[in-house]
Amino acid sequence: MSHEGYIDGSCTVLVTQMSDARASLAKFVEMQNSKATEDAWGVFLLGVPFSKLSGDSEADVAKYKGMIEAIETAHL
Repeated sequence: MSHEGYIDGSCTVLVTQMSDARASLAKFVEMQNSKATEDAWGVFLLGVPFSKLSGDSEADVAKYKGMIEAIETAHL
């Protein structure tokens, strides 16, 4: 994600966006960790990770990590 979209933001706006992005990241990391635990059980019990059937939050985790990095770069 490019930091250029955040360059013109005021410090207050950037701090708010950073806070929101970190909260969203924490939520999706928790969901991803839960899926990893489910996958471990799925492989143990059935030989198939459950996320193959239900999906995971990998893309969302990557999105919010990129957003946080872009905001940090623009804020400097």
